Amino acid sequence: MAIYLGATQISSNPTGTGKLRLGTQNICKAYLGTTLIFDNCATPNTSVQLQYVGSFGGAYGYTATENPADNYTISGQPGVSGTLTLYTPTYDSTLYTPTSAGAPDVNPKSVPYTFPTSGIAIVNSTRSGGLESNAPQNGTVNLTVTINGNAAGVNYSVSPVSQSITQAINTPAVFTINYSVKSNYSGTITDPGGGSSGSYTHSVNVTAGTNPTTVILTANNVTENTYQLNAGTFSYSGVTGGTVNSAFTAAALTNSAGVLGGPEVKASGATYTFTQGGLAATSQYTWTSGPSVVYTIQGGSASLSAAMQPSYDGQSIDGAVSGTLNLQSTQITVTGYGQNLNCANDACINASGYSQNLWYAGTLPAAVFTDPSLSSPYVANDGYYLDGATPFTVSGGQGSYATCTSTLYAFSNTTFSSTKVAACSGPLSDVFYGDTALLTTTYRIYNGNSGCGGPGVGWVSDGNNAVELSAGSIQIQSQPC
Repeated sequence: MAIYLGATQISSNPTGTGKLRLGTQNICKAYLGTTLIFDNCATPNTSVQLQYVGSFGGAYGYTATENPADNYTISGQPGVSGTLTLYTPTYDSTLYTPTSAGAPDVNPKSVPYTFPTSGIAIVNSTRSGGLESNAPQNGTVNLTVTINGNAAGVNYSVSPVSQSITQAINTPAVFTINYSVKSNYSGTITDPGGGSSGSYTHSVNVTAGTNPTTVILTANNVTENTYQLNAGTFSYSGVTGGTVNSAFTAAALTNSAGVLGGPEVKASGATYTFTQGGLAATSQYTWTSGPSVVYTIQGGSASLSAAMQPSYDGQSIDGAVSGTLNLQSTQITVTGYGQNLNCANDACINASGYSQNLWYAGTLPAAVFTDPSLSSPYVANDGYYLDGATPFTVSGGQGSYATCTSTLYAFSNTTFSSTKVAACSGPLSDVFYGDTALLTTTYRIYNGNSGCGGPGVGWVSDGNNAVELSAGSIQIQSQPC
């Protein structure tokens, strides 16, 4: 006989030996009104408990809902068997997404059981799969730009400026590198974009974590521009009292390599350096003011050492010299003025007349003047004079020192002839002079005591000895008569 609860059969054998269920719960007694219609309580119920093995993976696996829940327990008469039906766990798909291992699940989903004779029997199902957040996972890419070659000649900028991008993994991080060769450099950037300027897009797939990436700009043929500034010319219109190359030496520039008149070749902003030389007063002049030099490049003020400018290329640095010179003169006082002395020996031996002050500039020989300012040349007074003990000669307004023999010795009772025999046998009525007291040792024979000239080629004899003379009246040899 079957028993029904509404249309649901709840027992098929209400004799006390069958089952009466309410859902999955066994009922040992049942009444209809006050009438006992089912009694199966003679044996106490035991339990079966469902326990899941393992856990769901992922950061959010714990949010999955199992049906039935873990530790779900049912009761029934010992020895009675059945099957638990399990369902796929549920989760909020708007918040979570399955891991790579799949969505949360349990297996098996049909779990057989038998109520034990006593206590609790455990049945199992195993968990698998897992959940992650639906929010995308991010990664970071950091960009480094490296320049191979002449890095100083390259400008570059990166977008984004931070050179770092953080965004969802498995998406492209895109960097834009704008590059150019600097204005004072020449050449091209050969890699990766090429040309003297350009833009390069660098794309990197984002992965989890922080990842570096590098872009290399190759600038091996980028060179810095250089500019040439030449050593220019000098003007001397501002100099008074003397002229260049007469009163003072010409100015000149030497470059930093030590080359006289050489140019300076430098990059923009680098320091060019010239060194000035010259402008030294000659011996008869002195600078009483200056010299000073004002330098210009293209008409603008400049200095000998400054930063090179591109506009200087091919130009010259010129100088304008100014200053005042004073002519220096040397005074000498000569005697013999008005005596018309005929040679240096004459001056040394016979100068005794009036004295004359003379001036000259520099070193002798030099033009001589009668005033210290050297404005009145000593002309029309050529001749021989004596400055102290030194003969001084003037010829054509040019003065110079000479040498002399200041003492002559007379050789009386002598004769000059073209031959030795004639000289030795002559009348011995002449008087000659020499630079030593003995005829045989004298160096030169003079006609008179002025010491200006001699008899010339021939022989002079005192009757005992004879000396042979050259064209300059210089003794060649001495022989006895």
